[in-house]
Amino acid sequence: MNIMFASHTYMGSPFVVGSHHLSREMEKLGHSVIHVSTPLSPFHLLKWKDRDIQARFRILQGKKVDTSAVVNSVPMSLLPWEIAGPIFKRTHKNWMLPSIKKVMREGGMESVDLLLIDQPRFVGLEKLVSPRVTIYRPTDIYSKMTGDASIASAEQTLMSVVDGLVSTSGPVLSELQEYNPAVPTLLLENGVEYDHFSAPVEEPDDLKPIPGPRAVYVGALDERLDLKGLKLLAEQLPEVSLVIIGPVNDETKRDFAQFANVHFLGAKKYATVPGYLQHSDIALLPLSNHAANAGRSPMKLYEYAAAGLPVVVTETPELLRRQERFLHFYRGSEDLPRTVKAALETNPDRIAIRDMAKKHAWETKVNTLLDFIDNL
Repeated sequence: MNIMFASHTYMGSPFVVGSHHLSREMEKLGHSVIHVSTPLSPFHLLKWKDRDIQARFRILQGKKVDTSAVVNSVPMSLLPWEIAGPIFKRTHKNWMLPSIKKVMREGGMESVDLLLIDQPRFVGLEKLVSPRVTIYRPTDIYSKMTGDASIASAEQTLMSVVDGLVSTSGPVLSELQEYNPAVPTLLLENGVEYDHFSAPVEEPDDLKPIPGPRAVYVGALDERLDLKGLKLLAEQLPEVSLVIIGPVNDETKRDFAQFANVHFLGAKKYATVPGYLQHSDIALLPLSNHAANAGRSPMKLYEYAAAGLPVVVTETPELLRRQERFLHFYRGSEDLPRTVKAALETNPDRIAIRDMAKKHAWETKVNTLLDFIDNL
């Protein structure tokens, strides 16, 4: 099959997301895959100091990223969604769409059999591509995550034209299904590159000086993270080293400067993350009460588990639904230190935890997805 994935995150980003993994696994099965991410526009040059913008422009200009045989495209469009979105809401014309035929020619793809969209800002792409099958694969409740009413309009339009809805969580499925209950659906949680996270690797040099026990968090530090809970954890359990991996700004560093047991190691390449997990004692997924968290299907959940780590996580309807035995739930921020202490005292069976994660390997997920599409 000729497959196009219209994604919210470009390959080569500090964050490796589900569309990257699914594209890779589809290519391994012999399919031709073009991975297209949110377009740049001339207006993005106004944000040139942003390293993410610079990285995307370098890919646009031809920089190669190791994606196996998957074609990785960061295209150009006339307008960014910040301008195009309100116009779409009024006119249902999307001026953010790139010149997709050019992308197809450059990628050696004459036609598209399957179009997978996980970025609703690509609404209308199906008209330009004319695929045999179009699937919407939302990974969050985007309208609530962004507070952007034009995103809700885009999703409503998408749900009127797609052939199937593949959701990564129950709340996202419920939210989107209301737009068109007749659309066939599949609930398919995000998976894990199991071998990458489970194969033993050496302890990273910058982790070695940090004493145990170590509680590790990998990811973004934004409004969706329970920073209050992390501060309470650092304060109430000074014997636990809190290892935080991900991009961090100076303001956040200042907020935690009083805690000697908090270690910000910065962003790490995806290839090196398993070493930090395997040589820690427990993993953290502390979520705030941000509306978007209710529908999240965090990949790091099973990445942590594949490395053999028990996970302390905030209660959400979606994560409670899964009934994974390696999860230790807490409710309010004040409960985080107690839950971490209790989880550390359980003496977890790391081999058993890895076995629980194995059933969520991406190769299993992609076969389930393609079976669903074959049956449409």
